[in-house]
Amino acid sequence: MRLKKSIKSKGIIIVVSISSLLFVNRIAHSEEKRTFKPELNINLMVGYRFMNVGDLNTYLKSYDKFLTETSSYQGGQINTLHDFPEAGLAVSWDLSSQWAIEAELDFLSKKKESSFDFTEDVLPYPYYREYYIEQQIKVWPLTLRSRYLVLSGPKLQLSLNLGLTYSISKCYLSVWESSPLMPPPVLYSVKSHGPGLIGGIGLEHKLNSFLALIVEAQGRYSKLRKLKGTTSGAVEDGEGALYIGEKYNSQYDRFEPCLITSSSMPASDEFRNMRKAALDLSGFSLKLGFRIRLF
Repeated sequence: MRLKKSIKSKGIIIVVSISSLLFVNRIAHSEEKRTFKPELNINLMVGYRFMNVGDLNTYLKSYDKFLTETSSYQGGQINTLHDFPEAGLAVSWDLSSQWAIEAELDFLSKKKESSFDFTEDVLPYPYYREYYIEQQIKVWPLTLRSRYLVLSGPKLQLSLNLGLTYSISKCYLSVWESSPLMPPPVLYSVKSHGPGLIGGIGLEHKLNSFLALIVEAQGRYSKLRKLKGTTSGAVEDGEGALYIGEKYNSQYDRFEPCLITSSSMPASDEFRNMRKAALDLSGFSLKLGFRIRLF
């Protein structure tokens, strides 16, 4: 009985607390509506974003596994991209005491390098193999979103936001291998653009009437499926859409991971499981910055 009364008491306290908070917030908004004046603000933001990246990472992970299974390579030395530094500029306009609309332009860029070597024990004599892999991704997301003020106090404000984003991307991948044949490095250069969805939560602390500190956490869904560009340094240079899959390697009598740019889907018997590659920008971000009131 005591346990039930304790649970019931805690439930009542929680309900009363939430109700009081919402009631106070409603009163605050009612007061704000009487004195509402539209504001134009600029937001300066920096932070970090975690992205899935997608098929470029899939290829590198598969290639790491292939080398592990076909050579004396130990595995796990090919790095992939996931976390990106981010900087952005946004302009916001208050439509009412609770609603605002924002347009934001961000920039993300990061490069990651991998280098390793091992000795290949192949008859009639062993030979030394060295690899250098460089991956770089640049993204320019343009976002249009609405912001709804959930809670408002004298200094602190809590808001939710939801909107659409359109991203432009450029991707580079270089794979160099030293072997007895000394092939040139294989270079991939592709770009794409496409829409996505974004939503999140923001906390604002007013420092004075013209300046506020902002913290934002956001989630994003966006997949760019039309990667197009060029490949150079391969057996056959290519241009067109980027495809991912497997290609037969006669030296090992097995299929190996394959990236290729082509005007059409490779359909010969030496390829299998081919499909168009995608850049997955989905993920989450945490940003910190300032909101500057212009008027």
